[in-house]
Amino acid sequence: MYMKTTLVQTLSNIRRHYVFTCIIILITFFCCGANTPQGEHKNTGVTLDRNFTINKQFNESALLLAGMPIPAASSLYMYSQTNEYTSYCTHIEKNWSRLQYANQQKIVQWRDKFLPYNYTKTVFYPFSGPDIINALIFFPDGAEYIMFGLELPGEIPAPHALPVAKIRSGLSGLGVALNNVLNVNYFKTINMAKEISTDSFNSITGVIMFFLSRTGHEVVDVKKVWIDNNSVLVTALPQKKEPKMIPGVEILFRKSTNAPLKRVRYFQLNVIDYSLATYTNFIPYLESQGRFTTIIKSASYLMHNDTKFTKIRALTLSHSDYILQDDSGIALRFFPPQKWKLTFHGTYSKPVSLFAHRYQQDFMDAMKKYSTGPLPFSYGYNFRENESNLMFAKRVGK
Repeated sequence: MYMKTTLVQTLSNIRRHYVFTCIIILITFFCCGANTPQGEHKNTGVTLDRNFTINKQFNESALLLAGMPIPAASSLYMYSQTNEYTSYCTHIEKNWSRLQYANQQKIVQWRDKFLPYNYTKTVFYPFSGPDIINALIFFPDGAEYIMFGLELPGEIPAPHALPVAKIRSGLSGLGVALNNVLNVNYFKTINMAKEISTDSFNSITGVIMFFLSRTGHEVVDVKKVWIDNNSVLVTALPQKKEPKMIPGVEILFRKSTNAPLKRVRYFQLNVIDYSLATYTNFIPYLESQGRFTTIIKSASYLMHNDTKFTKIRALTLSHSDYILQDDSGIALRFFPPQKWKLTFHGTYSKPVSLFAHRYQQDFMDAMKKYSTGPLPFSYGYNFRENESNLMFAKRVGK
């Protein structure tokens, strides 16, 4: 009887000890998760259908566009050994190293000092064109990136099916399209109409793939998408034509094999108010994507306008918890202090001559009084080092 009682007590003690240990482990887990040390980023990503399979040709295509080494098992490998491709790689590397590499290193150092490590994981980039690179460098832990611009997504690059002459001319066209952004870190809208085409290599899709590969990401999947009349994302056009279909492209990518998957979606649409009065499906689609961390750069001061871009400005302000922008984004007067905590960085004198009429005296006063100092990197139209400006807005009120 004594042995039986002792055994029961021992088992009971073991159970109590096990439960106590589990509780301690859970508390430790949640506390550590809630207090991620500064400098460590959370491992977040998108969830895929279990039947999804990776097509390696998408990544091989991106490597080719980016002037990177091609796997020996790829059918593109033989072309990558030619003098033409070597010359293309040298050209791309030279231009990339001239500005982008050094600029990105400086951005990372500044970002880690002045931007939060925890932010809304859907990154919104209005008026972006194909510039995924700045969204990634400032907010690398986003899971979803939503971009839009005036240019069509174009065709998905498929060099595996092309003859050598087509590959050569395609890379040449891409090189021309990239010359400007690789040297001044922004796309000129006028030039984009000429240099970014619907052809596969220098399409919006091709340029995004280029940037992903150059920044060390593996492209996992690329497909065309549309926002239908009901503001739902679809991957095929309906048999019966719908008048408000908004074309786009979706690209899945990751930093390494074991890293979380991320997704960028780019859409083509003019978001001036009269256009959104027709394409009434775009704003509801954006609203369905939850809260945003927004980045704005070289946005032609469109959202300064009091009558023409009011809908996209209202959407951006209402759905963003954080906004990082230069002076070409949303004018300072739209950020009431009861709703936003603002920090200012860089220098501000006046907009470039094309946008001289968008000068902001209140922004000048705030920069003079509160700026943390010159920015050591290029950002926006005033692209020279120590001439750029940034404002970071954090929502504090409802």
